[in-house]
Amino acid sequence: MKQQNDALITLASFLLPPGVLDYFDVADVKETLDNEDKVFKKQLHVYLKERDNRTPDMSDATSNGYTAEMQLLDFPVRTHRMILHVQRRRWLKPDGTTFIVDLTDRYELAHFGTRYSKDFALFLKRTLR
Repeated sequence: MKQQNDALITLASFLLPPGVLDYFDVADVKETLDNEDKVFKKQLHVYLKERDNRTPDMSDATSNGYTAEMQLLDFPVRTHRMILHVQRRRWLKPDGTTFIVDLTDRYELAHFGTRYSKDFALFLKRTLR
């Protein structure tokens, strides 16, 4: 079973934006029909939940659930539009305040100011020039 799980993780690493599996776990994958889209008739929904990305100085914080889901468009896969559903972890400090671990210095999932994965946004920017 571990060998099959390793194979699925390897496959996911080729389909998802680079580095995403370092900070997020794949929680679910679903396929849906999209009758309104003229190019892609199906959608591939990949649900990602943030791992425990706390730094050692945050060790006194406790998990406080997840944020609302954020949707990002990524490169299409075969005949499917790929939509990433991302949930970030919320943390609770001992003083009662909540926070989300800042990953901007380590990883950028969405391109600034867009709802596109970083690589997909840069690809579109280059092709639309």
